[in-house]
Amino acid sequence: MQQPEADTCQAPVCESSDLLLGFVNTRALAGTADLLTSPEDLSAWLDRTGLAGAGSPVTGADVLAARELRDAFTMIFRAHSGCADGERALPAAEEYIQRIADRYPLVPRLSAEGYRLVPAHGGVLGGFAALFAAAVDLAARGGWARLKVCKNPSCYTGFFDKTRNSSGLYCSAACSTRMAARAYRSRNKKTGELDAPAV
Repeated sequence: MQQPEADTCQAPVCESSDLLLGFVNTRALAGTADLLTSPEDLSAWLDRTGLAGAGSPVTGADVLAARELRDAFTMIFRAHSGCADGERALPAAEEYIQRIADRYPLVPRLSAEGYRLVPAHGGVLGGFAALFAAAVDLAARGGWARLKVCKNPSCYTGFFDKTRNSSGLYCSAACSTRMAARAYRSRNKKTGELDAPAV
């Protein structure tokens, strides 16, 4: 049983997690279409999120890079949820993230309030770098492991786990209830099969 939600998503954490989850949730989910299938799709997403200047040129190679980065983040978030496929794919996803990070450099910006990392470049490269900056921000604030993918196989939506002990497995109460009902029916079916008289 999941713990009640705690108010752990403070403003900077929510900003970073919303950006990364918005990126991961561009995948085809629950009957929706993939939102990153063409340069026009990626350009529209970058414009909506403010990650690249309006009119920044986007190529097919950029779309491929975006989808590969999205897949790596998705597998890491699935591993955070304890999903077997995420855990198997985790070493490759982490290796990919480490290998491509140099393409998207970040620089510190200091102020009286502290510092933050920002993309060193503009355009599409800067947009991808902003995703890395969000990940670093979350890791520094202790929120990285709370980014997960719902374990409901008919959902798989990325979400921020707000439970006190980071034990959340589902993106919503609806998915949690649905999976509990499915597990209950599965247990009853197995019990019925065991109790059935031999023929």
